[in-house]
Amino acid sequence: MKFGIVGAGVIAEYHREAIERAEGAELVGVYDKFPEASEKFAARHGLPSFSSIETLVENGVAEVVTIATPSGWHLEPSLRAMEAGAHVLCEKPLEVTTGKIDRMIAVSERTGRKLGAVLQVRTFPGCRTAKETIRDGKLGEILIADAYIKYYRTQEYYDADAWRGTFELDGGGAAMNQGIHWIDLVNWLVGDAEWVESRCATLGHDIEVEDVCHAVVGWKGGGRGMIEATTCARPGFPTRIEIHGTRGSLLLEDSHIRRMVIDGEESVAECSGEGAGGHADPTKFSVEGHIVHVENMIEAVVKNRPPLVNGTEARKSVQLITSLYESSREGKRIGLSVSQ
Repeated sequence: MKFGIVGAGVIAEYHREAIERAEGAELVGVYDKFPEASEKFAARHGLPSFSSIETLVENGVAEVVTIATPSGWHLEPSLRAMEAGAHVLCEKPLEVTTGKIDRMIAVSERTGRKLGAVLQVRTFPGCRTAKETIRDGKLGEILIADAYIKYYRTQEYYDADAWRGTFELDGGGAAMNQGIHWIDLVNWLVGDAEWVESRCATLGHDIEVEDVCHAVVGWKGGGRGMIEATTCARPGFPTRIEIHGTRGSLLLEDSHIRRMVIDGEESVAECSGEGAGGHADPTKFSVEGHIVHVENMIEAVVKNRPPLVNGTEARKSVQLITSLYESSREGKRIGLSVSQ
């Protein structure tokens, strides 16, 4: 299946590698709204550069377009790609507001084009095992589910691109950019949030978004949890997800199961393979999950079924994070819609 990339920045390199390594995928070209960036990327990798999304799809015959633009620029290229006839696999977050995501879902439904989001932490073996363990009731009723996301980013990281650290194009800070993978993961593991109450602050950087966030979450199953996200935790620690139920507990660290105790018996920890990475260096995360998403999109198109993380599913973590921001601004608990 032929893939095209929209956006020629840092994350595009991960999309390129994933497409080139994925079974059954072929990379046919790239487009960026800044022609120089597109041409440099194309020359570096021996690819054609296209003058528009439409020509990438129509002349490049890209059946799937991966969106690798800044977060707040996901809507327009996704809509244009689907209207031109391509399926879309979009980098996280799907968009920075639920209103924009709803527009993307509506166009996907109208055009019949697949819409998928890259939330690759869900694909790692330890996270899948954790999901199966909870789904099968092995931990019992979930009482507590926490996410501790202790990243570190320098001021130079934010200064390197004008869109970073802005609400318009980054959608937020430690929660929306760095934290979304893990907030999505804990939300997916335990069955969605019902309400959130939070406080956010900017303590260690000169940016308009938060670099520290603390939130209490009420899960729909009746349990409670903490979400702590920051980019101030020098030098950066592996992310921890801690889940405690009536029959036992489970600890994920950087997508590996470090401990699992059920009915008083300790299971063997799952620590092999690559972790998700990225807590200390934004360029040091695994591309393996992107490969899974690319191959899954091919299968979704061929077998006409939803992609691994469809638009409705990807919307959930964005709703939780934007509600978290609203809670901090308003100083009150915010309920999430039951229809999520």
